[in-house]
Amino acid sequence: MAARKISGVSSTHFLKLVEENGNTGFWTCDITTGQCSCSPGLLRVIGVKQTLPFRMTDLVDQVHPEDRTFCEDIWSLIRSGVPVNRNFRIIRGDRTVRWVEFRSEVVLDAEQRPARAIGLLQDVSQQHESRQALDESTGRYRALISAVATMEWRATAAGEPVFSSGWTTLTGQRESDMFDGNWLSAVHPDDREAVNAAWQQAVSSLSPYSSNQRIRRADGEYEWFHARAVPVLHKGGRSHEWLGMIIRHQEFAMMGSGGSAADPSVTPMQIRAGRAMLQWTLEDLSRQSGVSVSSIRRIEGEGERSTRPASLSAIREAFEREGLAFSDGNTVSLQGFPMRRS
Repeated sequence: MAARKISGVSSTHFLKLVEENGNTGFWTCDITTGQCSCSPGLLRVIGVKQTLPFRMTDLVDQVHPEDRTFCEDIWSLIRSGVPVNRNFRIIRGDRTVRWVEFRSEVVLDAEQRPARAIGLLQDVSQQHESRQALDESTGRYRALISAVATMEWRATAAGEPVFSSGWTTLTGQRESDMFDGNWLSAVHPDDREAVNAAWQQAVSSLSPYSSNQRIRRADGEYEWFHARAVPVLHKGGRSHEWLGMIIRHQEFAMMGSGGSAADPSVTPMQIRAGRAMLQWTLEDLSRQSGVSVSSIRRIEGEGERSTRPASLSAIREAFEREGLAFSDGNTVSLQGFPMRRS
């Protein structure tokens, strides 16, 4: 390559500075004659010693067999005046495999015809490895979220939700209808005030958000869901954002109990305690669970063996929709959800 001087310094010095890390090399090629030349850095990248004049075909011959079809048209594109930017693997002279980035530009002559091609070859194995690891990590994260949640969502620092396409699939609400708090219109009217208050409290205090709520599905029916989100604080003074998920309540109950959502492990004492905490009468619990008053009275008096597991499960789910949580023994607690009286 012919050296030029910039402010009294040869361009060779600049090339040497760029190539010193051993990851970058430069080349130039006369399109008419095919005569090429390259810098020492390029030879280091491809792992060969220059015993013969450098040819573009020599580089193509070093391309990994699985990537060769991806590179067959490089020289024809260059000759036609088209710039090229490709990533592919090469087999170096020492038989190691490296990922490289190939870039070229075409210089036109006075008649605007392609006359010379210039380019660089950069070893990007480390960047490719990091990107692959990130892609795999992101893939595992999305697989986990998909297995647990109905959808994931995020929000701005100011608390404006930016729902994924899953929200439209779930509710039928268009993206343009979600802004300025209008997403709340998909929440049951009886739950909106509590949901909005919980969300605003979380946003103002930068504390985790958690809420049980009924959401109107695209078919017009309401279903219980559990929503939660956490603030993600960025370094360097960048504004934070929120990441959240929406889980079907039955699946959330299953996660919390460590077993099936239909697990009827609720004791007579827990039922009585749950009614007391929510200030529910037998009629209230019957209305919320679909279990008859007489059955509830018998369960509270005789124990869980006196009725069907489906009835116990329905009673437990009615309590859990109001935020009660059950654990081993006779413990029952309220998990921070708004308590509503019937």
